[in-house]
Amino acid sequence: MPVEGADQAEFERWYLASQKALIGAAFLYVGNVDEAIDLTQETYARAWQHWDVVSGHANRDAWNRRVLHNLAVSRWRRLALESARAPSRTEAYEPVDAHDLDLGRLVARLPANQRRAFVLHVVFDLNVDGVAHEMNAPAGTVRSWIHRARTALASQIESEARLVTRR
Repeated sequence: MPVEGADQAEFERWYLASQKALIGAAFLYVGNVDEAIDLTQETYARAWQHWDVVSGHANRDAWNRRVLHNLAVSRWRRLALESARAPSRTEAYEPVDAHDLDLGRLVARLPANQRRAFVLHVVFDLNVDGVAHEMNAPAGTVRSWIHRARTALASQIESEARLVTRR
C-alpha cells in the first residue's frame, strides 16, 4: 500500500523523469498513442499500488519496463482472441503518406522478441548486455534479434517508400 508525503514526492520525481521514454516504448508496442498512454498510466498505477516494493527495487525503471511489456502482451493476446471471434471483413485501403510512415505499425509487425529487444535497445538506450539481462536471453541472441529487427524495419520502410513514389 502506498504512503503519502516524502514517498509521494519521490514517486512524482521518478514519474516525471521516466514517463516520456515509457510512453514511447508503449507506442512502439501498440502503435496507437491513446493506447500507449493508457498502458503507461496503468504501469504507473501498478507501481504506485506497490510502491513499498518498487521504491526499494534495485532498478525501478526495469520493473516498470517489465510491467509495461506484460501489459502489452496481455493486450496483444486479448486482441488476438477478439479478432478470432469477430467476423472477417475487408479493410479499406489507406494509402501511405510519405511524410507519415507509421513506425509504431512497422514495429508492431516484428516478432515479439525482436520487438521487445529493439524497444529496450532503442527507446531505453540499454546496451546489449542490459537487454539480455532484462529478457533473460544470451547476449548473442539479443544481438541477432536487434539486427533482424533493424533489417526488417529498413526493408519495410524501403518497401513503403517505393509504394509512395510509384503513385
